[in-house]
Amino acid sequence: MKEECINIQIKVHRATKTDSQSILDLWKGSARWIQSKGINQWNPDHFNINQVHECFDSGFEFYLARMNGEVVGTFYICWSDPILWEELDNNNSGYIHRFAVSRAHIGSGIGRQLINWAEVYIRNSGKNIRLDCMAENARLNRYYIEMGYKHIRYIEWKNGWKINLYEKY
Repeated sequence: MKEECINIQIKVHRATKTDSQSILDLWKGSARWIQSKGINQWNPDHFNINQVHECFDSGFEFYLARMNGEVVGTFYICWSDPILWEELDNNNSGYIHRFAVSRAHIGSGIGRQLINWAEVYIRNSGKNIRLDCMAENARLNRYYIEMGYKHIRYIEWKNGWKINLYEKY
């Protein structure tokens, strides 16, 4: 998933609940694109505004990226993920989730800038960086490996989802 490095600047800031619709729009846009590629990862019909609110209420830290005032990306960080990481979950890691970039800005380097921003933030908190993705999404798995992430575990859930867990120190 190579991105061209166009010299653009994004500004990342902590989102609030009032940003919920922007977050949902990014999730749904990414989900539609993923589905169009035949990847069973995100389904736009499964996302709704209540999910975003529940994530805020659970204490997840949402971030939005803007370029020239336009929302171009999002992700959230949580400091524990026992559902996916099970016994490997620990207090020494920050977990990046629901990473999404506006489809209108794909290929402009925003994804890499967002991940880099999250990595610096998590490292400055004294923690390792963790993330996950669907095992069938070969392009995204390769992207994370190219960014220096180490494959930690493969999970196959009862519902048929196959997930790879990654970590970066």
